[in-house]
Amino acid sequence: MSLMTPLIDRLPRFAQRWHWPTLREVATALITTIVALLVAWGLYAWMALANLSLIFLTAVLASAVMAGSSAALISAVLGFLTFNFCFTVPHFSLAVEEREQLITLLFFLLVALVVGKLAGDSRQRLLDLNAARLAEDRERLRSALLSSVSHDFRTPLASIIGATSSLRTLDAQLSQEDRFALLDSVLSESERLNRYIQNLLDMTRLGHGDLKIERDWIAFDDLVVSARKRLGSALGHCHFVQHWPDDLPLLHVHPALIEQALVNVLDNAARFSPPGGQIAIHAESPPGATQLIFSITDQGPGIPAELRERVFDMFVTGSDGDRGPHGSGLGLAICQAMLGAHGGRIRACDGPGGLGTCMEMSLPLPPPHQEPPHDD
Repeated sequence: MSLMTPLIDRLPRFAQRWHWPTLREVATALITTIVALLVAWGLYAWMALANLSLIFLTAVLASAVMAGSSAALISAVLGFLTFNFCFTVPHFSLAVEEREQLITLLFFLLVALVVGKLAGDSRQRLLDLNAARLAEDRERLRSALLSSVSHDFRTPLASIIGATSSLRTLDAQLSQEDRFALLDSVLSESERLNRYIQNLLDMTRLGHGDLKIERDWIAFDDLVVSARKRLGSALGHCHFVQHWPDDLPLLHVHPALIEQALVNVLDNAARFSPPGGQIAIHAESPPGATQLIFSITDQGPGIPAELRERVFDMFVTGSDGDRGPHGSGLGLAICQAMLGAHGGRIRACDGPGGLGTCMEMSLPLPPPHQEPPHDD
């Protein structure tokens, strides 16, 4: 082994990296050459011989792009032989009678080998570059996830531990009102922690494609009521305004998923609304419309215009909102995925008068012939 190592080191780099062509590489070279032959045969009566060689050169480039350098080199050799056999004089022979045709063949082979190798190497470098970017994005996502988990778990847990410790050590000194306040703190922080864990679970299911859309008929009113009930005291400091007609059509959706989407947007709006701030929910479906349009508007700090698309990416938090010191950057990303799974959408824009944020959402309505079952 030690005697062979210096010999191997002296081999050209290309020879050290050489490997037997795979079935995919050979098949790609064969297919591209056959396609080039058919095209060249169809144009043989209208094109000069040198121009026909460009068709086979295109096949070499296609092989390099689709399967790499080995396929390009095979395609170059196959193109050379096919070009010689079918198009030079005498036809259907590897002999070449005319000097000009021989020079054309040799130049074609030389250019095809060089171009194919360069194109194949460029493809490989691009694949390595994409792999590096993917690894970098994965590392960035992992770091963001760890940072988010450490922050969003630690903050509510610290509040829960502090409140329960006070209840245990200062019980004799606390009034009934103080005890209720501490218990309310434990309850609200526990609900907040539960929502964050639910978002993590939803993100995992979305990432693995395990999210199944089990549709059922439900009224928009019921979704809003359930979402507000789940948020509970987190909405206590806000003033709510709800406006939609009584005859909104029923939605045919996965109720739990759409409810979770509403919870995420409402929680995001309430978290950064000032005390006594207004949160408005509007919904409409004009006659003949194919979508239910609804929006949630707050009076918080708003989202800068340059971040309005990026806030729907995971772990993009910016400087304010779900994008702030208490935001994981998961809520809006999951909301977009859940609405998108139903064929809906969500976008961020300015609130009325440029104050706050308006999250505009839509869900497709079922076709007219699909009606909810009627109770007997």
